Amino acid sequence: MLININRLFLKLLLCVIGFSLNAQQYGYMQYNSESGAPFDKVATVLQDREGFVWIGSQNGLYRFDGSNFDIYSIHTESQSIHQLHSNKNSIVFVNDKGLYQIETIVGEPKFSKILEGTINETEESPFYPNDFIFSKDESIWISQSNHSIGKWHDNSFETYCFTDSENAQNIVLQEDSQGGIWALSPLDGLYLYNPSTNKFDKKLDIKNGQALIEHNNQLLVGNENLHIFSITSNSLKEIKTLVLQDDLITALNIDHNNQYYVGTEKGNLFKLKDLNSSPQTIYGANEAHRVEKLDFGPINEIYITTDNISNKDQLWVSSDTGLWLLEQRFFKTVDNLPMNNPIGISISKEGKAWVPINYIFEIFSTETGFDSKIIHKDVQANAVAIDVQGALWVTTTTPRVELLKFENDKIVKRYDFHDRGESIFYLYPDSEGNVWFNQAPIDKPIIGIAKIDTNGNVKFYDETKGFSSRVLALKESSRGEVYAVGIGEKSYLYKFDAVQDRFINLSPKLPFNAILNFEVHDLTIDDRGIVWLASTDGLLRYDGEKITLVQNDILGQEEVRGVTHYSNNNIWVATATKGLVFHKENTSTHLGESEGLPAVISAYRCIATDNEGRLWVGTAEGLVYSRISASTLPNSHTPRIRKVFVDRTEETIDFNSVFEVDQRKPFELQFTNLSFPSKNVQYQYRLLPKEDRDILLVEQLWESNANGNSIKLDDIELGDYSLEVRARQPGGYQWSEPLEIELYVFTPWYSKMWFIYGLVLLGIVLVGFYFRVYVRRRFKRFQDILKYSNEKLAKKEEQLNEKIKELEEKGDQLVSATSNIHTLELFIKEIPKKASWNDIITAMGKAVAESVDVNAFEIAFKENEEIVHKGYSNQERSGYTFRAKPFNAKTSLTCWAMENNQEVLINDFEKEHTMYIQEKDVYRFRSLLFIPFSLDNDQPVVLCAYSTKQNHFDSNDLIMFRILAQFIHFSIHDELTKQL
Repeated sequence: MLININRLFLKLLLCVIGFSLNAQQYGYMQYNSESGAPFDKVATVLQDREGFVWIGSQNGLYRFDGSNFDIYSIHTESQSIHQLHSNKNSIVFVNDKGLYQIETIVGEPKFSKILEGTINETEESPFYPNDFIFSKDESIWISQSNHSIGKWHDNSFETYCFTDSENAQNIVLQEDSQGGIWALSPLDGLYLYNPSTNKFDKKLDIKNGQALIEHNNQLLVGNENLHIFSITSNSLKEIKTLVLQDDLITALNIDHNNQYYVGTEKGNLFKLKDLNSSPQTIYGANEAHRVEKLDFGPINEIYITTDNISNKDQLWVSSDTGLWLLEQRFFKTVDNLPMNNPIGISISKEGKAWVPINYIFEIFSTETGFDSKIIHKDVQANAVAIDVQGALWVTTTTPRVELLKFENDKIVKRYDFHDRGESIFYLYPDSEGNVWFNQAPIDKPIIGIAKIDTNGNVKFYDETKGFSSRVLALKESSRGEVYAVGIGEKSYLYKFDAVQDRFINLSPKLPFNAILNFEVHDLTIDDRGIVWLASTDGLLRYDGEKITLVQNDILGQEEVRGVTHYSNNNIWVATATKGLVFHKENTSTHLGESEGLPAVISAYRCIATDNEGRLWVGTAEGLVYSRISASTLPNSHTPRIRKVFVDRTEETIDFNSVFEVDQRKPFELQFTNLSFPSKNVQYQYRLLPKEDRDILLVEQLWESNANGNSIKLDDIELGDYSLEVRARQPGGYQWSEPLEIELYVFTPWYSKMWFIYGLVLLGIVLVGFYFRVYVRRRFKRFQDILKYSNEKLAKKEEQLNEKIKELEEKGDQLVSATSNIHTLELFIKEIPKKASWNDIITAMGKAVAESVDVNAFEIAFKENEEIVHKGYSNQERSGYTFRAKPFNAKTSLTCWAMENNQEVLINDFEKEHTMYIQEKDVYRFRSLLFIPFSLDNDQPVVLCAYSTKQNHFDSNDLIMFRILAQFIHFSIHDELTKQL
C-alpha cells in the first residue's frame, strides 16, 4: 500500500510544473476614463471583419476605430455588457436583460433583440444571463446568474439546473471540435452535455473553475492551477498541471501560432510557447530601458487579433482597470547584453553574432529570442569580425594595440600594431579571406587602410596605393567590387582595382555645400551596384557617375552613421539623432524609441542583417534586433471615411458615390485608418482635377496633414476632382495605399448668373408696373429703387467682364489647340493607306513647310549600336535630314527617351537638358519634344519635334504628338532601317 502511494505521489510530482519567472516584454496602451475612454471596467472584446473593435463594458457597448468610441447599446435597458460573439455577418452581445444583435456592420449598424431576459426565475426566459456561445447546430447556450444553463433552439428555451446558490455564478461554456458542449461550474466541476439524455454529465470534480478552452483535442481548465487534459471519446485524461502561487486563473486564449495566454485574478499575465515549455510572465516595456509590472487588476478576458497586413498579433486584455492593448514592438534587446554603445557587430552564416562592448559578447539564439555571454574574458575588445573560414578576429588595446586571430577559442596569431597608432576601430573580412582594418592615429593621420591576406601577410595601402585621406570603412558588393570611404570633399570615395592592386579615387563633386568637415562613416552596395554612403551631411547615392543627396520628408542634410541594404534593394539608415530610417525608392519611414530602439542616437557603423532577414542595429544605449525580417515594411491600413460635414453639419452620404460639394459651403472629411493604437498616425492628401489626373506625367507632391484626421476644403474651383488620402501609422509601417474620393464641386442654379440677371429683369418689369400704377405717390421711392438696381447691375457687369476675359483666355488656348489639329491634319492627309517610311518623311516635310509652330520633325531608331535620325527641317538647305551617331543615353536626349521609354518635354534646352543627359553646348533648337513608341515588330522608335522658339511646347502639343505616334504605329508595318 505504501509503495503504491509513493508511486502515485511520484507520478503526480512529475506531471506538475510550476510557473517560472521568464519574462516577455510588450509595448502597451491602457484605455479607461483616465485616458479619455468612456469606461473603466471591461468584460469582453471582439473585432469584426471590417476591422472595428467592439468593447463590452460596464457602461455599454462601444465600437472603437483606434481613436473614437461610438456607443451602440444606448437603446438597451442594461448597459452592463458581459460577452460578445460574432455570428455570420452580425455581432451578438449579452447583458443582464437578454441577447441582442447588431447587423450590417458595414456602413451604419442596425440594432435588434434576439432573446429577452427576465428578472424573475422562469424556465421560458434567461435569468440575468452573463455568458453565451453558439454551437454548430445553431443553438445558443446561455449561462445564467442563478447557476443554470439555458438553451435557445428553434424559438424554444430550455433550462438545465445545477446546484442551488445564493450568490450569482458564472458557468463557463465551451464547444469542442466534435460539437460537444462543456460547462465549467465553479461549484460543481466540469460537465459535458449528453444529447441522448438531454442532460449534462459530470466529467471532473474540480472546484472554483473559472476558465476553460479546448484546442487540438486538449482541454485546459483554470482554477488555482492550470490543468491540461486530453479528450478521447468524451473522456478526459490528465496530461499535466501547471501550478500557480496563491492566484486564480480567470482567462485563457490561444493565438494563431498555437501559443497559450493565461490571465489571473491578481492581474498576472503569462505566455506559453507550447504546453511543454515554461510559462513566461508578460511585462510592459514602452521603453527599452524600462520594464514594468502592469497593473491589470482582475483579468476578465484575453482576446487576440492578428493584423491582416503585418501578420502581427495583438493582445486585448479586458480587466477591472479598463482595456489593455499589448503588442511586441518591432525591435527587441538581447538578454544579458549591456545597454551600452556597441562599437560594431559581426554575424556568421550560422546565425551567431559577436559584439565588442569592452569585452567580446557572443550572441546566440534561444527559444524566446537571443541571449549573450562574455567570451575571452581576458581580452578587452575594440572591434570584432568573423572571416569566411570561421576564424574570429579581435582588436584590443590592452596591454598593447594588437589584432588577434582565434580558432576553436584559441589565439592562433597575434599582430602587434602598437607603434603604428592607437586602437584598430574597424575590421572587414572580404569574400576571398582577406581581413581589412582601419587604425586610429596617434599624432598624425594614418592615410589609407591595411589588409591581412590569406597567408597572414600584412599589406598597407597608403598614398602610394591611391589614397589621400583617412579611411573609415570598406565594403564588398555581391559582385566582388570593393569600395572604401573616408574623409574630405575630394577624397571620400575609392574603388579597389585588383589588377593594379591600388585604389582609384572616384569622389564626384558634392551637389551641396558641406555643413562641417565632410566625412563618410559607412557604406553599402546594393545588388544593382549603387553605392549608398552614410555621411556627415546625409544619405548619398552614387550610381557610378554622379552623386545625389537623398531628400524627402524624413531624410535631409543631417548626419547618417550607418547604412545597409537587402537583396530587394531596400535601404536601412542609422541616423545621428533620428533613430532608424527605412528607405524604399523615394519614400522613407522613421522608426524610433516607440518601435523598441533604446535611443535615437545611432552607433557608428553598427548596422547589419543576418541570414533570417533580421536587422541588427547599435545605438548609444544598446544593441537591438528586429523580431522578424526587415527586408520590407508593411503598408499602413488605407484610411476610411468616418464622417462628412457640410457647412459644419454632419451629413449621411453614400461613401461609395461621388461627393457633390456646394462651392459656397465648407466641406470637411474625417478619417480613421483602423490601426491600434492609432496615436501619432500621420495623414497626407492631394486634390487633383480629374482631367489632370488622367494625363498626369509627374506625381504631384502630397500635402501633409500632420497627425490631424480631418481635411477641410474651402473655395475650390468648379469642376470634377479626385481627392486622395493616405496614412502612415507608427510601429514600422510604410505609407498606405491611398483612399480615392471623387468630388464634384458645383454652384446651385439659383446662384448662377442667368438666374440673377433674370431676377433683375423681372424686378425692372415689376418696378415699371409699380411706377405706372402709383406714379405720383411712389415717384421718390422708385428713384431709390432704380439707383439700387443700377448699382447692383454695375457690380454684375464687372463680374461679367471678368468672365468675358476668362473666355478670351480660353479662346487663346483654343487657337493653340486648333493649330495643333491643323498640323496633325496636314501630316495625316499626306500619308497614303499603305504608307512607307519615305511617305512618312515626305509628310513630315510638308507639315513643317506649312506649320508655323514646328521647325523640324524626325524619326529616330537604333541600328547596330547607333542612333539614326531621319526627317525634315526648315533649317536645312535640302530640307531633309539624315544623321547617325553612337547610341549613348548619357549624351543624347533621343537615346535617353528610348532607353527609359519615357517622354521628354523641354522648353529651354540650355537650362533643362542636364536633367536627363550630360551638359552640352547651346543647341539651335530651344524647345524639343521626344515621344518613344514601338512598331508592331517591337522595334523601339522615337518621334522627335523641334522648335527654335523657347517655351513653345505645352501639354496640348504632348497629346497631339502622342496621337501622331499612335497613327504612325498603326500605319507602318515595315522595319525602319538606314536603307529606307
